[in-house]
Amino acid sequence: MYDQYNRKIDYLRISLTDRCNLHCRYCQPEVSEHVPHNEILRYEELLRICRAALQLGISKFKITGGEPLLRKGCSDFIARLKQMEGVEQVTLTTNGTLLAQQLPALIAAGVDSINVSLDTLDAAYYTELTGGSLGSVLQALQELQSAGITFKLNCVPLAESGLTDIMQLLKLAHKYQAPLRFIELMPLDCNADLKGLSGSEIRSQLEQAGLQLQPDAQRYGNGPASYWRIGGYKMPVGFIEPLHNKFCAVCNRVRLTSVGMLKPCLYCNEGMNLKRLLRDGASDADLLQAMQEIIYAKPAGHSFDVKAARFNMSQIGG
Repeated sequence: MYDQYNRKIDYLRISLTDRCNLHCRYCQPEVSEHVPHNEILRYEELLRICRAALQLGISKFKITGGEPLLRKGCSDFIARLKQMEGVEQVTLTTNGTLLAQQLPALIAAGVDSINVSLDTLDAAYYTELTGGSLGSVLQALQELQSAGITFKLNCVPLAESGLTDIMQLLKLAHKYQAPLRFIELMPLDCNADLKGLSGSEIRSQLEQAGLQLQPDAQRYGNGPASYWRIGGYKMPVGFIEPLHNKFCAVCNRVRLTSVGMLKPCLYCNEGMNLKRLLRDGASDADLLQAMQEIIYAKPAGHSFDVKAARFNMSQIGG
């Protein structure tokens, strides 16, 4: 369907859980109080929402968290979603720490591709930044390559890490021929003490290091990244810049949180409580109308450039 600004909305990001086994400093730096299990949408409720989304022309689904692989039955849910008529694509975003052992089930479910979050190849810094172990993520990447599953690498570059981390990630992405995307740090209350790097700052550093960069007009996936080709590297490099290259005018997505809030924009507080509708006995027609109304009312743009958001990314689906 189209929203009030004539943007085609065909992509739904679904958060399965607010829980994560890592505590990345820019996302969920402290151990937070989690939502009780009975407040999380049940899989049957999620599938009912997805059926309504399909009727509205949404055919692409991204499964997120928290860490989605922490939730029991994640691969079974993906399999059921994939079987729905009209579903074009189901992809997964994960921190990769649990991926190796769950990959066979995800492949059997028919997952189309996987995004793996990886901000550094320095093992000590990885632990400092996330509280986790780098080795489990690197093993998962090897398993993905062996299985022939398409994947991308996502990095949130911080000023404190510098060019060395970026160059190491470029070499790793080159090794696997996997697109690498640099995601600009989103201003949240929880990461106010951190400074991110913009795409132009990264590109400038790469050029100063002697690399040649050329814009790449091709799209790789459903996201808003602008892609570049870097001399000597096989894979495209993307930049997702919600602040310095605001892409709201072409945004094609809405988000469903783990507790059932359908949010037309990552930033906005407004949304539709679909869980309340479902558990109050709403009909399929009622659900469809509510979703249509909130999607149509999607705002023109976010306000990250005015004021930091007050949520952790794990609460909304990173």
